[in-house]
Amino acid sequence: MIAESGVTLRRDLSAVANEFDDIQAREMFIGLRAAPVFRVGEESAYYPVICRETFRKPAETERASDGSYNRVSGEFGSGTYSCEEHGLEYLIDDKRRKRYQSFFDAESAAVRILRHQILMAQERRISSLILDSSTFTANSVSTAWATVASSVPLTDVTTGCETLEDNCGIGRENYTLIVPRTEYKYLCTTDSILGRIKYVAPGVTRGMLTTQLLAEFFGIKQVLVAGGSYDSAGEGVAESMSQIWSTGYAMLCVIAGEGDPLEMPSIARTMLWAEDSPENVVVETYRDEKRRSDVVRMRHNVDEVLTADADLLGYLLSTT
Repeated sequence: MIAESGVTLRRDLSAVANEFDDIQAREMFIGLRAAPVFRVGEESAYYPVICRETFRKPAETERASDGSYNRVSGEFGSGTYSCEEHGLEYLIDDKRRKRYQSFFDAESAAVRILRHQILMAQERRISSLILDSSTFTANSVSTAWATVASSVPLTDVTTGCETLEDNCGIGRENYTLIVPRTEYKYLCTTDSILGRIKYVAPGVTRGMLTTQLLAEFFGIKQVLVAGGSYDSAGEGVAESMSQIWSTGYAMLCVIAGEGDPLEMPSIARTMLWAEDSPENVVVETYRDEKRRSDVVRMRHNVDEVLTADADLLGYLLSTT
């Protein structure tokens, strides 16, 4: 990556940002785990996708009498992406830096503020892709999960697992359940779940189930709890806090790992144009003498996309 004139790439501040990202990923933002990063060499392009028929249609494997074997050709479809640059800047005024230098490092503080805003914007883009009832059929649960005395999430999730197994042929041990924190709270206090789990984890307290324990209960790979909220009110209006991941839904899906090749099924991907931004966020600084300020810039060049056949890799639950 070649920085523009007068701009310095700050790998030291990127390290601070990455550390902050790890904390945020555990506590709040799960978007990049739901749509793992895949580094691409072009800003926009078609990319090859193995057609599902390659795995769903049975082939004749018996050897012919003349000694020949039947041949198959893996058909490829294509998906598209078009990366766009997103970024923010933070001005560190010389006078302000001196005023607060005994309390905190101004650049590190700027990185944390920018990182939160960049990740929050990305999280909102990913959540709107995955919890989209116009793309995925919303399958109603047997009983609303909020009715913790009689809901049966195990039945609901098992139905989803069986549907996905039929649709994509991938075992449920590879599935991820994405739940907003409200739905997670319901799962942790549901009588039908606690009534079963107490036999294998007798010390568990109502409302204190771990994601690992829930994943084992459902027989799936992992449970991701989507936290994070934002003020949806306009400037100068009283706060109105909204969750980033819409309540009333949960998504059971197949997710690849970061760096996995494109042939690995995944409901979504974050396409990162590596030539322009080798990491999900890049930190740069430059001087603005007109304002007697140093400027910290954070940016990335990405496109968050649902992959081909995403409708067969995801099962959307309407939990209300």
